[in-house]
Amino acid sequence: MALADDGRSTARDAGGGFLLAAIVALLVARIPLIPVRAFDNDELEHAHAAWSVFRGLVPYRDFFEHHTPWYYFGLSPFFRWFPVAESLDAARHFLIFGRLVSLALTALSAALIFLVGRLGGGRRVGLLAALFFVAQPVLIHKTFEIRPDVPALPFFIGALWLLGHGLRASDVPPLRRLRWFAAGGLCLGAAVMCTQKLLFVLPGALAGLGLWTLAGGRRSAARRTAAVLVVLIGVAVPMLLTWLAFALRGAGDPFIHDNFVLNAHWRWRSSRHLMDVLRTSWPILVLGVVGGWVALSRRDRAGPRDDGDVLLLCTLGGLAAGVLVVPAAYEQYYLPLLTLASLFAARGLSFLLAASRRGARAWPLVCATVALLILPIVDLTRATGRRNDVQMARLGFVYAHTGPADPVLDGWLGMAVFRPHPLPYFFMHRELQAMLTASEKDAYLGALESRSVRPALIAMDDELRALGPRFLAFVRRDYVSDDGLFYLPASPPQK
Repeated sequence: MALADDGRSTARDAGGGFLLAAIVALLVARIPLIPVRAFDNDELEHAHAAWSVFRGLVPYRDFFEHHTPWYYFGLSPFFRWFPVAESLDAARHFLIFGRLVSLALTALSAALIFLVGRLGGGRRVGLLAALFFVAQPVLIHKTFEIRPDVPALPFFIGALWLLGHGLRASDVPPLRRLRWFAAGGLCLGAAVMCTQKLLFVLPGALAGLGLWTLAGGRRSAARRTAAVLVVLIGVAVPMLLTWLAFALRGAGDPFIHDNFVLNAHWRWRSSRHLMDVLRTSWPILVLGVVGGWVALSRRDRAGPRDDGDVLLLCTLGGLAAGVLVVPAAYEQYYLPLLTLASLFAARGLSFLLAASRRGARAWPLVCATVALLILPIVDLTRATGRRNDVQMARLGFVYAHTGPADPVLDGWLGMAVFRPHPLPYFFMHRELQAMLTASEKDAYLGALESRSVRPALIAMDDELRALGPRFLAFVRRDYVSDDGLFYLPASPPQK
C-alpha cells in the first residue's frame, strides 16, 4: 500500500513538474516576439497617452482618452530612462520595455490564477488553470501588448482570490474575515481604474455575493450583508479618489464623460472578434462547460455548494452577458472571461482524468495537455511572420523629418506616438468620428483650416481620409507628399 501511495505521489510530482515547465516555456517563448512582432495600433495609442502624462498633460482635460488612467500614470515614470522624443532607438527600446512590463504582469496573473485554482480544486487544478491561461491564442496576443487590460488582470484575479478566501473562511473571526472582502473590493476598484471594461465584472460578482448572503439565512444575514457592503466600499474607494484627483485639476466632468458616458453610447458594431475567440479557444471553452457542470452538480450532494464556485460562475455569466451588450467587443474584452474559462477548464480536465481511473498517473495528463497546446504553438509560430519592420521604417521617416517639439497629425497609424499632438484628439479613427458631434468635427477641421494649429507632418491613412472632402481640400492646399502617406508643409512655417 505504501508503495502504491508512493507511486501516485511520484506521478503527481511528474505531472505537476510537466505543467510548470509548460507554463514557463509558453511565457519564455513570447520573449523573442516582443521586439519584432507588429505593434497593434492600440499599443501606440496607450504609449502616447502615457508619454503625454509624463510631459505633464492631464488626460481628458488636455487630450482625449476614453480609458481609465491608472495604467498611464503607472507607465509614465519610466520615460525618465528613455529619451523617446529625441531618439528613434530610445522610442523602440521603450516600446520593447513596455511589452516586457506586460509580460511580467502576465506572469504575475498566471501565479495568481494558480492560487485561485488551488483554492477551489487543489494544486493540479491550479497548475492547469495557469497553463490554460498562458496558452490561449487570444491571451497570448493581448497580454504582452502595451495596453491597460494587462495590469487590470492581476487586480481582477487577485480580487477573485481574496473574495474566495473570504467566502470560505467561515472559521475566522468576523472582523478579520472582513479584511478579505475589503481587499477584494479594492482590487476590483483598481481593475476598473486600469480599464473601465472591468465594470462588467461587477454585476456577476455582486450577484454571486448576493446569493451567498441569501444562502446564509437569518442567522448570518447581518454579517454577510456587512461583508458585501465592505466589498462595495472597497470598489468605490479607488474610483472616487481617482475622480477627486482629476476634479481638483479641472478634469472631473470630462473624466466621467470620456470614460463612461461616451463608451456607453459607442456606435461602432462588430462581432468578428467573437468568432476569433470561438475558433481559437473552443477546446478550453468546451472543457470549461464540463468544469462548470462539475461545480454546479456537486459530487457530494449531501454537502453545501462551494460559495467560491458560485461567485466564479456568476462572474463568468455576467461577463458573458456583458460581451453581448458591448457593440464592438474586441479581443481584449474577452481576457477576464477567458481567465475564468481557464479555471473551469482546469476543473473539467481534472474531473475527466479522474473519471478515466487513470487520473493518478502522469502520462494521461501529459497527453491531454500536449493536445491542448497544439493551437497555441501553431499561433506562436505564425506570429513570427507578423513583423513591425514597416512600422519602424515609417516611424523613422517621422523622426527624420520632425523634431521633438514638432506636432504630428495622425489618424490611426500611431506615427505620432512620441510627438506632440496638434489637437486634443491625438487619434482619429472612424469609431471616434462616429461619436463626434457636428460642432466637434467643425472645431477640429476649423482649427486646421485657420492655421491656428500647424502640423509639421500628417500621416494620411484611411481614417483621416474618412473625415471627408473638407479635410482633404485643406491637405491639398497646405501640404505636399511624395508617397501619398506622409504629407509635409508646402512651405516652411512662418517664424
